[in-house]
Amino acid sequence: MGNSVRASEQGLAIANQARQRRGWTKTSTARWWQDAHTSRATLRRFWRGERIQQDAFIAICQAVGLDDWQTIAELSPQAVPAPTADSRIDWGEAPDIEQFYGREQELQQLQHWVLVSGTKLINISGLGGSGKTTLALALAEQLQPEITGIIWRSLNTAASLEALLTDLLDAPIETVDQGVRQLLKTMQKRWLIILDDLDIGPSNVYLDMLYRLTRSRHHSCLLIISRQPLPSQFQTLNQTQHLSLSGLSAAAGAALLRACQCQGPTHQLKSLARMYSYNPLALKLVAATIQTVFGGQLASFLAQETVILPEPIRLLLAQQFKALSPLEKSLLFWLAIWQEPTALSRLQTHLLNPNPAAVITALSALMQRALITQHFLTDEPSFGLQPMVMAFVRDQFVEAIIQELILAQAQPTLQHFQLLQTHCLLRPGTDDILCDRMLTALQTAYRQQVSQPLSNYIDTWLALAKDHYPNDGYLRFNLTLLKTMLPNGDD
Repeated sequence: MGNSVRASEQGLAIANQARQRRGWTKTSTARWWQDAHTSRATLRRFWRGERIQQDAFIAICQAVGLDDWQTIAELSPQAVPAPTADSRIDWGEAPDIEQFYGREQELQQLQHWVLVSGTKLINISGLGGSGKTTLALALAEQLQPEITGIIWRSLNTAASLEALLTDLLDAPIETVDQGVRQLLKTMQKRWLIILDDLDIGPSNVYLDMLYRLTRSRHHSCLLIISRQPLPSQFQTLNQTQHLSLSGLSAAAGAALLRACQCQGPTHQLKSLARMYSYNPLALKLVAATIQTVFGGQLASFLAQETVILPEPIRLLLAQQFKALSPLEKSLLFWLAIWQEPTALSRLQTHLLNPNPAAVITALSALMQRALITQHFLTDEPSFGLQPMVMAFVRDQFVEAIIQELILAQAQPTLQHFQLLQTHCLLRPGTDDILCDRMLTALQTAYRQQVSQPLSNYIDTWLALAKDHYPNDGYLRFNLTLLKTMLPNGDD
């Protein structure tokens, strides 16, 4: 190739440091090849140490801040190993990434599982927007020189199992069984097969195939990206690992906000990052709002003392919430009522008819989904909610209470009161009604949605509840509290 050049090993190391300083990935940051006026394919060839046109090479170096491109280049001609006939890098619908911050420990752990431990199946799960896909892309890019090939498939469309196997094999299959056996033959070499956005449900058609592939002998790794962890039967298999991905570190969150043009001292950036659970997508979205409304001035936004939930984050949290069991939802509601980390024994005290084993199992599931935080203020664990999740759960609880009140007004019975019976509206141990955030939110929402004064119905409900004592739970207390909050209709 005339007038071409390739990067030396030392040059690639220098380029790697330069792109890390900018928070870029090796080949998924669209800004890199766009600023260099080249293509993603050319950037990939650069990282593989292949020869590319000199002007493209120089532009790639300059785009990442390396003006002295000759220190990156291998100027003496050397043979470049040709790819093997059975190698394949198929990114499918893998997204482009603008920036990548933090996650050094997670990347090292994943690399160890794949290259050293020989793990057959890795499940990365976590809240939507936490960076699961970005982390998997960064891992795949770093593993390229070490493995036979990479296949990336996004499962956000409901493709049949037959269609997925045909796609993975790049060849037609006669039956699912034949396709799985053929895939196992391919997996005798070291492949990384990434399945993104897997919907974990009891009727998922892919789970049996994944279970079979994980139990079989091969040298490849299946990387499954999902919001919920894989079912418990996968945890009993050898050579499987689960990474529950929480938010970024405080430093990485602050760096991301700076890149999004948020202006303020480091402690304010870290404070904002904490408000949004260090969730990369949430930080980018709220940073855009701060830029639009407050001109990027972080102090002005923080002075509002509120947590806004951008619609994409609200939708992602709603999908997570919908998949929870009734007990898991109940625990989230109680943590939102307490508004602070709460000891396990205290949670169990306020649950009606608690089953200790079921409560522990539910808390474990919520932690795996990164929906709750764990604290050890004493020897006993306490559990809490990050501000972003707290705001969402509070909204869900308030809306559910409003619906119960609306239905009960239409039909004067107690059958519609579920949460009002099982949950206390006022944080236990306090009588500060005016300053309670949950009650304030409930009062505001009721006035916005319902025209009928609540006091018109409460006496009737209280009389009915008295007949059900002592099986009315928190209902009579809550109704009395609501009557106190609104003594004269909606005033």
